[in-house]
Amino acid sequence: MHRDLTRLLTTIQDCEMICEDMTSYVMRRPNFQTRIRQLELLRDCADICALTAKYIARDSYFARDIAELCADICMACSRECAKFPDQPSQHCSRVCYNCAQECERFAMARDARFYS
Repeated sequence: MHRDLTRLLTTIQDCEMICEDMTSYVMRRPNFQTRIRQLELLRDCADICALTAKYIARDSYFARDIAELCADICMACSRECAKFPDQPSQHCSRVCYNCAQECERFAMARDARFYS
């Protein structure tokens, strides 16, 4: 597998893991009812990351389309997490933002030599 694809898959899988961990973290907080939108986006982000990694790994015809959706969901999750001042939310925001950027880059490289 191309080194850039390996790095992309690692980025996506790391984002999935962080979002899953953050879901547990938020659920254990006493004010989790005020963070329902964050919880929803964390779950969406983790799920789309898992799916995206599978599509990319098997070189699916739809991998770039799924990556574009992944970028959108990761960016939404990043923005929501950024609203909360706690360190885990801020870290998750950065991880999701990075994943969104990498997925967008992959999705837009349809005709480029990068990621081919």
